Amino acid sequence: MLTFLYLGVFLFSAFSLAKYLYTYYETSKSLKEVQAIYQATLTAIEEQPSDQIVENQMTDGESTLSIRPQFNELLAINPNIVGWISVDGTKLNNPILQADNNDFYLNHNFKDQESRAGSVFMDYRNNTLDMNQNTILYGHAMKNDTMFGSLNNYLKQDYVDEHPIIYLDTLYEGYDIEVFAAYETTIDFYYIETDFKSREAYQQFLEEVQERSSIQMNVGISPDDKILTLSTCKDSVMSDDHRFVVQGKLVKRSDVK
Repeated sequence: MLTFLYLGVFLFSAFSLAKYLYTYYETSKSLKEVQAIYQATLTAIEEQPSDQIVENQMTDGESTLSIRPQFNELLAINPNIVGWISVDGTKLNNPILQADNNDFYLNHNFKDQESRAGSVFMDYRNNTLDMNQNTILYGHAMKNDTMFGSLNNYLKQDYVDEHPIIYLDTLYEGYDIEVFAAYETTIDFYYIETDFKSREAYQQFLEEVQERSSIQMNVGISPDDKILTLSTCKDSVMSDDHRFVVQGKLVKRSDVK
């Protein structure tokens, strides 16, 4: 009986390990594929004269909006792609997906295929056409530092000093995100409000996140500014009530293509 018991434990452990390793293999493969598509498109745009770059047009009511050309191929694969996020010198280099809920992309990749690692995704309440006061992105904390696996490093002052800017590119604009706060919290603190009832309420929220922050950054922030919030669980597989949160001020780039 003990032999069969030990064998059962061994087989279960082996299965769990294989499933765990496959998650990282599948995620790495998917990320490399989408990164190659995005980078190839960026390179092609840089090599083209500006008057030959084709922009897709989107009609929103009475307005006609231009979608930035680096997203053309990605949108042909999945129209739910709404942007791209990256940090120089790190493994954070991901497309941003958005569904009509905050559940789907917890376990689906950029092709909408089932994936334990899911995707980096934007809160369904946010709108890239008119950025909210607080735009929220979610992602799993992968142990190889892909996705949002490196967010906990922002709790260290020396790390954030080396990586003070997060790059956010939406279908329509490009932003430098100037990091001003990073902290560990629980879901009891409601840091995912997208818009606030008053200027005073937003000011109070900004002050509270700065008080909670484990870092000190020389970034001026006021109720006139809009922010980006990155949120992840402490563990890539077992979700609990604890979260790592990084927040930065949106600064629109003037040289966006």
